[in-house]
Amino acid sequence: MRCLELFSGCGGLAKGLELAGFNHSFFVELNKQACNTLRMNYGEDLVFEGDVREFDFHKIGEVDVVAGGPPCQPFSLGGKHKANDDSRDMFPYAIKAIEILSPKAFVFENVKGLLRESFSEYFEYVILRLSFPNLKINNDEEWRSHLSRLKLIKKSTYKGVVYDVKFKLLNAADFGVPQTRERVFIVGIRSDLKKVWSFPNPSHSEDKLLWDKFVTYEYWERHKIKFKPNSFDIKLSDKLKNTYGIFHLMVFLG
Repeated sequence: MRCLELFSGCGGLAKGLELAGFNHSFFVELNKQACNTLRMNYGEDLVFEGDVREFDFHKIGEVDVVAGGPPCQPFSLGGKHKANDDSRDMFPYAIKAIEILSPKAFVFENVKGLLRESFSEYFEYVILRLSFPNLKINNDEEWRSHLSRLKLIKKSTYKGVVYDVKFKLLNAADFGVPQTRERVFIVGIRSDLKKVWSFPNPSHSEDKLLWDKFVTYEYWERHKIKFKPNSFDIKLSDKLKNTYGIFHLMVFLG
């Protein structure tokens, strides 16, 4: 399956897609150093170094997935918090890619700040634009007016391309990455495929880590580290056992 990567950075998300079995058709990235990294890893011919607004989506043919991380500065907890009024907001061009290419699916990620209450109306607009990409904004139409039109659409009667879109705030640490990194993931599946998709359940937790370290000691065995518990570790182990015992009793009693 072929994938188009927008706002590629140095290729972190691209590597994940590659490991999942996707073949990259193109990378679109503005940063020179990031593009050099992409060229080293994927070859010269697949990298477009430049502004996404100047990229011709029609020239790459059919792709199965569009992915990428639109610039986060307009929505970050730092900065000016200007959202759609920030010239670096590239969500309209991520949406344009979906409109032109009609991929089977898309995956976009952005910072936690995207979910702030002050951005809620614009975020709703982004989700609806991704859900109904063929309902274009008219020339000189203000986005809130476009949002009002989008809200009136019913999937059951709409004739254009429709995506089933879901979003969720995920922490990379909950999936085994040794870093606390919270990101909003937006995933859309083209509705005519009739595929039901859901976010995976977390595979890791701090509680499980502590349990493996100081109760079962499986953590040290797994990583082949010699570990001899001291008095503090033993007290912590007893405390954890008591805490988990109380928790399981509460669950049992309902």
